[in-house]
Parts: sequence; structure tokens; C-alpha cells
Amino acid sequence: MNFSRPYRSKASPDLSHLLGKLTLGLSLLFASCNGIFMDEQKENTVQNNFDLLWQIIDEHYCFFEEKNTDWDQVYMEFNHEKRHCGNDPSSQCLFYTMGQMLERLSDGHVNLRNGLNTVSYSGWHSSYSANFNISLIMPYLKQRRAKTLNNGICLVPLTSSIGYIYCPSFSEKLNRNDFDNALAMFSGYKGVIIDVRDNTGGLVSEAYTLASRFAREKTHVGYMRYKTGKGHNDFSEYFARYVEPEGTNPFHGQVAVITNRKVYSAANLFVSIMKSLPQVCVMGDYTGGGGGVPITAELYNGWTVEFSTNPIFDTNKESIEPGIEPHQIIMLDSKNDQDNIIEAAKNWILEK
Repeated sequence: MNFSRPYRSKASPDLSHLLGKLTLGLSLLFASCNGIFMDEQKENTVQNNFDLLWQIIDEHYCFFEEKNTDWDQVYMEFNHEKRHCGNDPSSQCLFYTMGQMLERLSDGHVNLRNGLNTVSYSGWHSSYSANFNISLIMPYLKQRRAKTLNNGICLVPLTSSIGYIYCPSFSEKLNRNDFDNALAMFSGYKGVIIDVRDNTGGLVSEAYTLASRFAREKTHVGYMRYKTGKGHNDFSEYFARYVEPEGTNPFHGQVAVITNRKVYSAANLFVSIMKSLPQVCVMGDYTGGGGGVPITAELYNGWTVEFSTNPIFDTNKESIEPGIEPHQIIMLDSKNDQDNIIEAAKNWILEK
């Protein structure tokens, strides 16, 4: 269980960009979210808040089967536990107990906020090797020819034929013109390395924007389904997702994408998209996952819960919630004074 200050939703702020690329319109999603959480306004009590939280997840969460979670059993267990929390619907005891209940979903997109703190699940990355050491890539990022953009993305020529793009986050919108101008430095290069290690997500639109600069043609990259009812398995049919070439200086050479377990949410989606492109090799460790579009609901006491709905799938209709398997699993050698995964990516490009 991880306690932290409140943070920004990782996928929902710019959902319209993603939905615009699907054959299904925005109306289906928003119709499924509008007015569904409270059938009636009940008294702000411990029991009513507990029951509402359980019901919201029961009716609208999308990964019960995948997580193998018996939500009815979870209710009975924590309904008993909350007896120790007294009658204050805003108590820390209730907050912690309800947070423990949500942790049973093992989903980093599921969190509870009380205005001061956020309780969320961190097991998707905390129990795995970091597979990343920022000090090993700092010599690249500090090169005179490196170009750092507004959202922290840094582009660096590694050799006369290989470029390196460090992408630490999708939390801010990328200035498209600046990125296209910077990408022009790799014109004629044999390949580019895109390092998204420790990128925990942000705006879905930025994942598509970055991927579009490497798509050679309109490419099918996966599917999405929509929660259509209150049953755990009430979903729409599969709707195809695509990425299309965009930008003034697209790069169509070889691309190595470097990942680790702390790649999550929109960054996880980015890796899934890139893995669908024929010239891409994903290297490093599995990503951390995060394959549902998160939405937020409010309880009677003012606390908010964010959770996954509308699951996303790869081209084989496999959920990307558990994470993306790399083409080549390579672990960081902590005894090396160079990043051996970057070096492996360079060799892969040179051998193509």
C-alpha cells in the first residue's frame, strides 16, 4: 500500500484524442460514465460510503476476471474490518480500510483520495528490479548537441547513424513543431533508440503523437472495448485502434524501444503501439502495465476514487493490463559504467 499526495490521472485528461481514432464516437464512453455512480444521494455515513465505493467498483471496474478477484468475498472481509473505524465517515481508519480493499485489485490505476492523501497500489513496479540508472544516461543528456524539449523529452545523436530519445513522461503536451524540428537531426540515420524507462504515463494523446512520428503507414495497433452494463462481463465488441504517420520530419528507420517495470499507463500504451510497427524492437524488461482507461467518481464524504474501465488490447486481442513483453529481455548490469541495454540497442540497429 502506497500513501502519497494526490496526483493527476494518467490517462483520462486527453481521452478524446484516443477516442477520435476509433470508429466508436465519444458518446458511448460518456454515456457509460454520466450519472452512473449515485442512484440516489444517501446520508454521509461510514456504511453508506463503504457500500457506495464497493458498488462503484462492482458495476464499472473492468478487470475482475483478469485479476481473479472475488469482489463479493472482498466486501464481506472489509465490511467486517471497518467496524473498528467508529462512526466518523472521514476518519483515517476508514480511509485506510477502504484503501486496503481497493488494493486487492492489484491495479495501479485504482486509487482513493481524501483531499490530503492518496492511497494507491504500487506492486506493479516496487517488487521488481529497477532496470534503470539515471546516472548512466546523464553523459548522453548533457552532450552539447542534445536538445531538451518542453516536456522533458531529450534527443541526442549517439553516433553518426544512431539517435537517442529519452522520454521520461507523457504528463505534458509535446510541442509538435519543436519535436519535429529536433527529430530532423536524425534524418538519414540508420536507427533511433527511444528510452521510456520510468515513464509512468500521462496524456494518451502524447503516446499517439510520439508513435505517429515513426509509423510508416496507417497501422492497426490494437483494440478497445467499452463497459456497457453493470455486470462484470458486460462489454461492447472490440473496436480497432490505429496509428497514422504524422509530423514534418517522420523517422522511418529502425527503432529500439527500451522499457522497464516502471513503464505504466499511457507509456505502457505507447510501447504496445510501437511493438505493432514492423521496424521496432522492444528491449529491456516487461512494462508495468496499466491497460484500462481510468475514470473518477466521488463518494458521499467527498473522497474520490479512480479506477480502470474500458480495457485496451493489443493486435491479438490480449489485454495490455499485465504489461508488454519485450522482444528481448535484457537486465541492467549494475557493475558496468555504461548502460548495457542502450549498448545492446545500438548493436541491434547496426546489425539490421
